[in-house]
Amino acid sequence: MRVYSVVDIRTGKVSLAGSLLRQMTEQQKHELRTLQLGKDKILNYACPVCDQRVFLSGSGAADSKVYHFKHFANRGDCPIKDGENLTREKLLQLMYNGAKESDQHKRLKSWLGNFLKSLESNGDFAKTNIEKRITSLRDRMLWRQPDVSCTYNGKRLVFELQLNPTFVEVISGREQFYHDEKTFICWLFDDFDPNNTDLSERDIFWLNKTNAFVISDETMRLSEQNKDLYIECNYVNPVMEDGRIKNEWVRCILPFSDLSLNEGYYKPFFFDSDAAREELQKSVLVPEFTSYLLGAERRTIDYHERNAIDAKFIRKFGDLRPELPMPNEFTRGFINIVDAINFLKHGVTGNMFNSYDNIKQYTNQIIQNYSEFGYLFIMAVKKLRPDFKSEELSDKLRQKVKDFWSGYKSAEKEGRDDGQDRSYNSILEIMYPELVEYLLPSTDLF
Repeated sequence: MRVYSVVDIRTGKVSLAGSLLRQMTEQQKHELRTLQLGKDKILNYACPVCDQRVFLSGSGAADSKVYHFKHFANRGDCPIKDGENLTREKLLQLMYNGAKESDQHKRLKSWLGNFLKSLESNGDFAKTNIEKRITSLRDRMLWRQPDVSCTYNGKRLVFELQLNPTFVEVISGREQFYHDEKTFICWLFDDFDPNNTDLSERDIFWLNKTNAFVISDETMRLSEQNKDLYIECNYVNPVMEDGRIKNEWVRCILPFSDLSLNEGYYKPFFFDSDAAREELQKSVLVPEFTSYLLGAERRTIDYHERNAIDAKFIRKFGDLRPELPMPNEFTRGFINIVDAINFLKHGVTGNMFNSYDNIKQYTNQIIQNYSEFGYLFIMAVKKLRPDFKSEELSDKLRQKVKDFWSGYKSAEKEGRDDGQDRSYNSILEIMYPELVEYLLPSTDLF
């Protein structure tokens, strides 16, 4: 039976048979057949489904021979040659398991498992096993058999050597399984070149905050030398260049203890490229938006142009927080609370259409005219101007604040609408992360 994909048992790399053969000259094909079928029977290719060795065969005239790989006759069962109707998921799972049995995979797996066992007396790693089945605590019918499993500082951890980044469906399924079991999974490559990666490799590291980990002869030597597990980490460091974000790859070798293992994420990482990229995006977006919102341009352009620019900024904020709802427009109340918070942070007004220069004026403006942001303003004063005391307000204004707060707390206690506009919380959270705790109800008053 013809085999359409083959695994190189030396490296574990799975290739489409047709693609592999197109890269070979006629002479190389004959040399391969001589190695496979000659005296020494050197068989370096196998079926990725059943792990049986396969050989190169051909048919047709000499000048138009068609080559393909096939199973040996009477060498055991294989779902492919037995004509089983396999689902894509099952076929990928079988191919993944077959690819794992390469000589390189066995060597690295054995070294990693045995080395971690040697570290157990140090206390960080414990309960190390090689290829021990892990059965789901939720469904006993679900299980996985990782290359190496252990605990690390009391946290469940598995290592999977990914020498053939072809089967993204299988990889995704394993990540979900371990996430559901509250077990950390660390994918390890045996080599990584950021300038030469295929799509499924990128699926792995882009979804791990662009961290790609490697186990190599160099890291094994350093591990044994330092009596600690060392790995190579490749990650993206976003940098701003000419007003645009550029990705710079960084390579370093570090001890495993330098990685972050955050509960709920369940994949170790060293550098959070996603967070770094978001901070750069915010460093450009927030000042640009604030200048537009409070400046003269928005007041002078026509209605349609203003709506178009407003929508552009809303989309940009939405790109940063796609999981959060975004407002449809910018009200005068929102504009004034942004102006007020900016004053509290920087001591100057950004709104050219008012001349406020003290907290008392902003307090009167928000509490009197835009009380839908009164709670946030009060908490912003407490956070950003902790030295400010309510005694600095006039008696009349201080009474306004007390009346507002009393009404707010009564509504909260009785479960009524407190009158606060929280439709802008998603944008305010991005603009003022230091106030995120105050975008929810509190009990304090300055």
